[in-house]
Amino acid sequence: MGSLSIYHRLSSDSRQTPQFNLASMVEPGTFPTEDVEQFTTPGLTLFTQLPVPGDSMAVFSDLLFTAERLAALLDGELQDDTHSALTKQTIEHLRGQIIEHRRQVQLARSKG
Repeated sequence: MGSLSIYHRLSSDSRQTPQFNLASMVEPGTFPTEDVEQFTTPGLTLFTQLPVPGDSMAVFSDLLFTAERLAALLDGELQDDTHSALTKQTIEHLRGQIIEHRRQVQLARSKG
């Protein structure tokens, strides 16, 4: 658990920078540092912020795999940012946004 009392997936390199985060769905999103066995929440939120160190598409794939695995283990349902069921179309749209962000970053770097 990180300093913000949420969980982080860290990169596997020596820097161990956060790749994505896991928070409780209930404000303020934190997890207790004590008595965690008694803690309950109606949902979890996985999120990242672009740009991420390394391959953003690989980070997204890892985030999605983790979300799918947690949903299966906890008998949960994956939802998007509007609380609708997460569809393949939404996943592809998110991938497209990541690709466009990467393109914009490369374009900005080439101009600088």
